[in-house]
Amino acid sequence: MKVVGFWRRSIFMRLVLTFLIIMVPLYGIGISMYKWGVTAIKREILNTKAAQMSYYLDKIEKEIQGLKLVQSDALYNDDINRLANSDSFMDNYERGYYLNKLQQRLSAIKNGSNYIENVIAYIPSVRRTIPAEGSIGDLQETDLKRMTLFDSSTPSQLVYSDEHLFLNAFFPPNYIKESLQPLYAVLIKLSLPQLKESLQQFNLNENSGSFLMDARKHLLISDSVATPTQERIRFMVGNSDSGRGSVTVQGKPYLYIYSTSSYLGLTLVSYIPESALFAGLRKYESSFWLLSIAVLLIIILFSLAILRFIRMPLYTLIRGFKRLENGDMDFTIGHRFVDEFGFLYDRFNSMLGRLRALIDQNYKQTIMVQRAELKQLQAQINPHFLYNSFFILYTMTKRGEYEQLMKFQLQLGEYFQFVTRNASDEVTLEQEVNHARTYCDIQSIRFSNRIRVEFGELPPAYTNVIVPRLILQPILENAFEHGLENLEENGLLNIRFLPEQDGLRIEVANNGAPMTDEQLRKFESDIESNEHAEVTGLLNIHRRIRLLLGNESGLCMASGKFGVVVTIRLTTN
Repeated sequence: MKVVGFWRRSIFMRLVLTFLIIMVPLYGIGISMYKWGVTAIKREILNTKAAQMSYYLDKIEKEIQGLKLVQSDALYNDDINRLANSDSFMDNYERGYYLNKLQQRLSAIKNGSNYIENVIAYIPSVRRTIPAEGSIGDLQETDLKRMTLFDSSTPSQLVYSDEHLFLNAFFPPNYIKESLQPLYAVLIKLSLPQLKESLQQFNLNENSGSFLMDARKHLLISDSVATPTQERIRFMVGNSDSGRGSVTVQGKPYLYIYSTSSYLGLTLVSYIPESALFAGLRKYESSFWLLSIAVLLIIILFSLAILRFIRMPLYTLIRGFKRLENGDMDFTIGHRFVDEFGFLYDRFNSMLGRLRALIDQNYKQTIMVQRAELKQLQAQINPHFLYNSFFILYTMTKRGEYEQLMKFQLQLGEYFQFVTRNASDEVTLEQEVNHARTYCDIQSIRFSNRIRVEFGELPPAYTNVIVPRLILQPILENAFEHGLENLEENGLLNIRFLPEQDGLRIEVANNGAPMTDEQLRKFESDIESNEHAEVTGLLNIHRRIRLLLGNESGLCMASGKFGVVVTIRLTTN
């Protein structure tokens, strides 16, 4: 739920996640294509390697087939046939002639192929061994054994003996099958060094190798000395004509490929370290990681760009609205670019200017209205208070209470001086309290027999607090007129000053006639309403206090069985 809420609240996250939703599938497709490409390339490399090996075996097969043809031609040549039957009619000179002629023919066969180490003819009837290379010698016991070398398990009839490969042909062919000694034989000894050298073409580096083995998995020819890798792979090769596999030797992974020639009865095996075989793919792997890093950098740069060009300007605008919400309008928002945010900022600044103008206009109008109301309040001198004051003056004069008269006249003078002064709309709380005290002193003389006034002392810490003029005395006047005036005795007016943590509370309580619930509701409705309600004296005081000291200040009123309590709350922080 928190993630969903954050998604809904943050445009920045929505943009970044949208970008990721687009990029991640594309990147995933790229990874899939890369893996598919790598797999295809690996398959092609292995197929090429297998085709190369198959071609090599085909080449060897054709070479052996060609050698068997020339071997057969030499076997059925008239010269060797004459030599084999020369005991009865051929003298030594003629025999020597045909021996040399046969040797030349065998030499021609040897020189016709790089894969032939030697070609040897064995003729038991003349007790001679005729090699293509070397001198003609006497037939030895080992030569008689070689004459009978034969392997009918493969069409090529290749024979591996004494760590050499031989192609043997003898006449007549069925003598071996009947366990008889042939009249003569032509044996081709294949060149193992040449075959080993030809196997080198399959090696990519020093850790790779190739070898030939027979159907019984005997290692016949290797391009190097037998290694543990060859021994391990030799027994893992399957019985199929071709295949591939993998093996790990001494912690190093190898791939091996094999191909079998049914004609030769040999299996060619080539093994290569995976790291060497796919070394060419490493650059693609590096390119892939570079691409991954580039994608990551693009995502980071895109996020930073969104942060720089969208989120930060939005935050600037939000901070502007918060400052405006807190009442700060003395600022403008600047933008370096001519874009949509520049337009928004211009409109915001224009709105701020318009708000300042409207608030200034409304403030001035409010001040003017409050001043007019204050002047009206000052002008509304209660006629009862005025003529009652004159009656008191008359009575004091008639009685000859001159000292009390002088004090009363001074109080009246101070009272009217404060009421009619227009120099300032604001005074210190001490001045306001002194004026209210003067008013109470005057009223105490008038109602000395019926009303008692208890006027508390203003705490020294609040004497210099600036307040609007005439906020306390009108409340006292209201208490005398509407609460206490009709009492015949025991009237009480109590003024208390109660310090608070953030200001001062002034309570004006009287034990006169209480207010009805309807009157209290109307008063509370009027002071809380922003509409232009009928302006009374108390409502005027409430609005002027709030205008100067804030909305936490103002008037509140309560009524109980002991009378009415009007509270003035003044915040000083």
